[in-house]
Amino acid sequence: MTNHTARMAALLGKLRREMNGAVAESMQRGEGGYGLNYGVSIPTIRAIAGRIGTDHAFARFLYRQDVRELRMAALTIADPVSVTPDNVDEWFVGRMPEELIEELALRLLSRCGRPVLDTLCGRWLRAGSGAERYAALMALARARVQEFDAAAVVEAVPDAVAACPDDLRLARGAAAFVQSASARIAPERLARMIERLPDSRGGAYLRDELAWMIL
Repeated sequence: MTNHTARMAALLGKLRREMNGAVAESMQRGEGGYGLNYGVSIPTIRAIAGRIGTDHAFARFLYRQDVRELRMAALTIADPVSVTPDNVDEWFVGRMPEELIEELALRLLSRCGRPVLDTLCGRWLRAGSGAERYAALMALARARVQEFDAAAVVEAVPDAVAACPDDLRLARGAAAFVQSASARIAPERLARMIERLPDSRGGAYLRDELAWMIL
């Protein structure tokens, strides 16, 4: 723990040197969702964290801190191989602003193996919160197509949208997934999915986004 603390302090020092006060202040006024943030750009955070290399234990330590830059950095440092169905839930804890959800999906969850991706579909997408469902869809949209059962995801989408009828994030995530996996989705399956979408804000958004695919 002492070693992690010293390394964290050194990393935070490098990140703070890239601080953008105006951005940090704007985030604090809006929906920042962090105890502390320094307004450092995501590409800069990735570049600094990338110099550390893969260190899953250190990444888990960083992710528990209520500091935007440290949580973001943790997702570059974490090892997807070390994420399992039994421990994946630990990456969805604390305050989860939309940018953090998207970084989690892109940098970590989408790079995990099929057991984790199946868990995202079976547990997060089918029974999670709106934010968890969004994270699952964004991760599946970016995952390697051979790593999961696209048909199972398509089957789960209408019920997920119905469970969170006004959550446009979830609808956007579903659109991103369907578009990324379109080559693996039979047109008749896609048409049935669209027919099952609820008459809600999220359902209408997704229906409009995908209508061109079944013309």
